[in-house]
Amino acid sequence: AEGTAAEAKAPDAEVESPNAPADGDFVVLWGSYTQIFGVVLTSGAITNNRFGSFHHDDIIGQPFGAKVRPRRGGQWLALLRPSPEFITQSLTHRTQILYHADISLVLTLLDAQPGRVICEAGTGSGSMSSSFARALTPGGKLHTFEFHEDRQKQAQADFERYGLLDVIESRHGDVCMNGFGAELEGRVDGIFLDVPMPWLAIPHADKCLKPGGRVVTFSPCIEQIDKTATEFRRGGRYHNVRMFETLAVNWGVREQGQPRKRQRPTPKAGGAGAAAP
Repeated sequence: AEGTAAEAKAPDAEVESPNAPADGDFVVLWGSYTQIFGVVLTSGAITNNRFGSFHHDDIIGQPFGAKVRPRRGGQWLALLRPSPEFITQSLTHRTQILYHADISLVLTLLDAQPGRVICEAGTGSGSMSSSFARALTPGGKLHTFEFHEDRQKQAQADFERYGLLDVIESRHGDVCMNGFGAELEGRVDGIFLDVPMPWLAIPHADKCLKPGGRVVTFSPCIEQIDKTATEFRRGGRYHNVRMFETLAVNWGVREQGQPRKRQRPTPKAGGAGAAAP
């Protein structure tokens, strides 16, 4: 007798939708251009803001782009995926931060692209770091240094919330005094310096950069620019030294309304007149 084999298939495991956040995900709640909130969704938690009290259990599983509402009153917020732009607009300011106009210029000048290795000195609040992470993904690495120990720990915690630890390595250290570390010598494609005295870090940058590597500094004072440019030109180690100033101007765009009909002026009553003979 021949037997027949029976094949049983287990039910498919429940797969979380890539278009909806899960418990533990970092998301953005958007209320307006000036009211943007970064939130880590936690089952049972509640986020309170001027728009109302939002229960995380009501947000988990909702599709990105949906309007989420508080259970009582209040106004809706848009549930959005996090991006470096939203992170910049919603992060906690531990220092002054770079905004999109400066960030885009820095990324262009350093030619930041996937697979490259970049060093950043002056992590601050992490605004520039999050944009570096996107530009270097996949395959790249950002080594970011912060001399203030508490700020470095806070930035490290933020990068973990954003899910960027696979791209960003946060370190505590003063690159102006101690450099970038022996393990990075000759391995770095570009260096960004946002520190009070960037000219002190340039000799250390010499050791890290690959041939043809680039250095970009960000300074608010022309005296800092002068000292940095002098150090760049010393000994002919660097060429094509340039300075830029970025200015972002907001324009309002609105739909053109219907042209108004010109009305004939009405003569005023009781006015004096003159008659020609």
